[in-house]
Amino acid sequence: MIEIPVELGERRYPIAIGHGLARMLPDLLGPLADRRMVLVTSRRVWSLHGHQLQKTLSARGRLSRALIPDGERYKSRATLDNLHDAFVDAGLGRDGLVVAVGGGMVGDLAGFAAATYMRGVPWVVVPTTLLSMVDSAVGGKVGINHPRGKNLIGAFHQPRAVVADPAFLETLPAREVRSGTYEILKCGIIADRALFKAVHKAPPALRGWSRVEIESAVASACRIKAEVVEKDEHENGLRRVLNLGHTIGHALEAATGYRRFTHGEAVGWGLLGAAWIARERGLLAPANFDAIASAVDHLGPRPRVSDLSPERILEAASRDKKARGGRMVFVLPSSVGRVVLRGDVAKTEVRRALKIMAAREALLG
Repeated sequence: MIEIPVELGERRYPIAIGHGLARMLPDLLGPLADRRMVLVTSRRVWSLHGHQLQKTLSARGRLSRALIPDGERYKSRATLDNLHDAFVDAGLGRDGLVVAVGGGMVGDLAGFAAATYMRGVPWVVVPTTLLSMVDSAVGGKVGINHPRGKNLIGAFHQPRAVVADPAFLETLPAREVRSGTYEILKCGIIADRALFKAVHKAPPALRGWSRVEIESAVASACRIKAEVVEKDEHENGLRRVLNLGHTIGHALEAATGYRRFTHGEAVGWGLLGAAWIARERGLLAPANFDAIASAVDHLGPRPRVSDLSPERILEAASRDKKARGGRMVFVLPSSVGRVVLRGDVAKTEVRRALKIMAAREALLG
């Protein structure tokens, strides 16, 4: 098992990474497992892992469950209301525990429900997708989508623990594994050349990677995020670097009603767009742009962008929660392993980046 502490004073918590950890949840959670618990998960995760989860968690505490629909479009106020109702029905109090088991949508929604129920109840997260293991499970950013923008309604509510069991990936579709790998690649571009090179050389959907290689990649990405969160918990400055690829990525998701792209696929396109803007500005050497573009394309196919209206994407980007004074804030790579923040990216630059993305789509066939 690999354990990474997230040092936030009284809100300190561990990230535990290792195959088979889900079966050890009561031991890993310690006294937390003796509380009244509400297990929040999706119907798909429940169908695959529900029997084992219920057997494991009910061994110590009193367990209720709340199932939510699968899909980013259900990360909504209606689903949040249903979760609050489930907490009330379960008799959950401030001395209880919310256990979120699932992908990023489940973690974001369950964490926000925990943050807003009785002004905050403890929660832990057991991510079941590669994307959630290296992204949404770490850092305490929870929330729901608004029809006009992704994650516009939310809070910071740190979990008591993150338990990442890569064994869950064995039942994950290849597309979902690729989705998470884009986020690992993002971390490599931000701060870890060795991680970038490892992902660039990885087999499709990581099939064939050993347990050690998968756990090492997850741990490397989590360390990068944990170190940033420790310095800037509430995203007042440094933490914004973690949004590399997300300004365009979130806009693509919002512009297509959260139905066309997985989050990772949208970020993959966003990485390419941000790298092109950096290249055009002279921040990123052409050879480094080529390396980033090649690494993004190596991870596999992504849904098309060429048929989307640039104006619609720009409108969605201007509503992004990272915008300041109505201007888009971009994280731009200056090399592989280093990024900078820029709040002066013009719409014309984004339009040119979207054209390059469409051209790349045509090139890849």
